[in-house]
Amino acid sequence: MIDLRNMTVLIVDDMEGMCKAIRGMLIVLNFGREFFYAANGQEALSILNRTAVDLVISDWNMPTMTGVELLARMKEDQRLRDIPLVMVTAEANKEIVAEAAEAEIDAYILKPITVEALGRKITEVVERVNNPAPMQLHLKNARQYVEAGDFESAASEARLAMEAEPRSSKPIHELGYICYRAGDLKQAEVWLSMAAEMNHMDVFAFHYLGDIYLKSGRLDEAIQAFDQAVKISPRHVGRAVDFGKLLLEQGLIEKAMGLFERAAGLAEDRPALLQELAQICRSKGYLEQAIKLFKGVLKDQPNRSEIKTQIGQLYVRLEKFDKALPFLNEAIAVDQKNVAIKLLIARCYIGLKQVGWAERTINEILRLDPDNHEAKELMDLY
Repeated sequence: MIDLRNMTVLIVDDMEGMCKAIRGMLIVLNFGREFFYAANGQEALSILNRTAVDLVISDWNMPTMTGVELLARMKEDQRLRDIPLVMVTAEANKEIVAEAAEAEIDAYILKPITVEALGRKITEVVERVNNPAPMQLHLKNARQYVEAGDFESAASEARLAMEAEPRSSKPIHELGYICYRAGDLKQAEVWLSMAAEMNHMDVFAFHYLGDIYLKSGRLDEAIQAFDQAVKISPRHVGRAVDFGKLLLEQGLIEKAMGLFERAAGLAEDRPALLQELAQICRSKGYLEQAIKLFKGVLKDQPNRSEIKTQIGQLYVRLEKFDKALPFLNEAIAVDQKNVAIKLLIARCYIGLKQVGWAERTINEILRLDPDNHEAKELMDLY
């Protein structure tokens, strides 16, 4: 049970002034006995791992780790997943609402925050925790049975949750998920389809339907289901990336790239995701797309010579030697004895029929590595 007056509260916001303002409101409300502060989700996790906390109040957008990412990490941890979290956001658009629903945020408050709104939301959240509805109790039991590998008991609890709240699609999609985890994809499809039909905004149902269709080799249906899931909740980075990969496999390059770029814009580490996606495109033979993604990395991290080398290498494969040279020359300036880069530069000069520069570069390579067979082969090309 959470005692509103004596609870321990963690306030997470990258603006110190906002942390203090929220604490001041809680004091006015006579809510909370002890308060902790974190500037981002990463710091919040550190506090949660060493301190008992009754309630988390977190900003949505923060550097290092956002509020939604913090909640996801909490949900993955059995010790933290039942701690209620109230999210604070400056936005109220459809995407934010969908993400809040999918992340199972206990409540969210729009800025500017008022004492009245904060008090009302926290009271509602604590009341639900202290006196959970029958549906929530059965779903919690179902989750515990799933984790124990007892899918039959989990399914029984999910059916009890359905009886408790027949108008909600959540128990139905949970039953579908239980069947999915148990390996019964046919029955999982039945329940998830029912949930999706009942609630066209049930992103969970569409996501797992897409996965089932994909496992069954029904690619067109998988694309439709994933597309619907992305439309409902476009801020989900992992889903956008996975859907983009599926589209890439089907040759739907333009749509895949759109999803990749959107996902990168939402990612915590944009350069790392862009680099990963570029490698995927390269492995599939989509070299122009890989170059575009690698260039996105350089926008954020312009001094990364290894990325410039990879761009130059891809341009060489495309025989666009004039475009490759500027990137390779910048890379070799950082690592002047790198034979692999010099070989690429030599290939560019040969492709551009600049014999003098090609010979000079090959001679530099042979001085560094007299037995380099590739350099000797290049020498024979002009």
